[in-house]
Amino acid sequence: MIKLIASDLDGTIIDANGQCHPDVAKTLERVRAMGVKFAICSGRPISSVLPLVTGWGLEGKCDYIIGSNGGEVLETATGKHIKAYTLSPELVCEIFDLYEPLGLIPTLYGEGDELFVQKITPQVEIVAKRIGMRLTVADIRTITKEPQIKSMMILDPELMAAAEGFYQEHKDERYIAFKTAVDLFEFTHPMLAKDVGVQIVGAMMHIEPDEMMAFGDTTNDLDMLRYVKYGIVMENGTDDAKALAYAIAPSVNDAGFAKYLDEYLITPELKQD
Repeated sequence: MIKLIASDLDGTIIDANGQCHPDVAKTLERVRAMGVKFAICSGRPISSVLPLVTGWGLEGKCDYIIGSNGGEVLETATGKHIKAYTLSPELVCEIFDLYEPLGLIPTLYGEGDELFVQKITPQVEIVAKRIGMRLTVADIRTITKEPQIKSMMILDPELMAAAEGFYQEHKDERYIAFKTAVDLFEFTHPMLAKDVGVQIVGAMMHIEPDEMMAFGDTTNDLDMLRYVKYGIVMENGTDDAKALAYAIAPSVNDAGFAKYLDEYLITPELKQD
């Protein structure tokens, strides 16, 4: 029996315009009425997710929020907040020094909806609009004073292949790097991935992977999708994610999360509006 559903945000239940289809909230009401818990599992920090939950129609429907690619977990009912592996400020600045010459733009999450960027470009503005963040230009290296759960850089999509290739040629045991969107390249502690956050939630709920379902769409979802028994990938997802999927759901633009659960999980009596 499924006891936990975890879902990525961008490209999974949040579309390219930063919107969540109303059917997602309706389906979550039905799922939670069955006793199933729901967890957001995002690359974004929890502090940047919380201000957006109401606008997505998900207020009161998220039992857990897993943020920073599994680096932190919030139990919403109790406010319990757990943090995992981090990168030192010195290492973050070293990463920026190495990758910025490739055309990648250093960023740093602030409080709430604030995103600090080294400079503003058209692509930076696209990212900020999509993830609902307010831009502030700053010297990122100077303001990076605390350990970071993750480091993020924005780039034009045509530079992604070069960034991924550069990472393969300059691997460092102190961190891992991966694409989280067509224009986002992120760095985390090598022990950190979304499955870490899901494991923490599982321990809090006293459940096993075969009682979990997860939805995702891209590379930073792979560990989560492998960890659970039922890893569902969106039709708009990347090939590497689809290759290990238990099943493929319709596109995020077609409310695929809701459609899949309505067809395969929700009991007939709960399908009525």
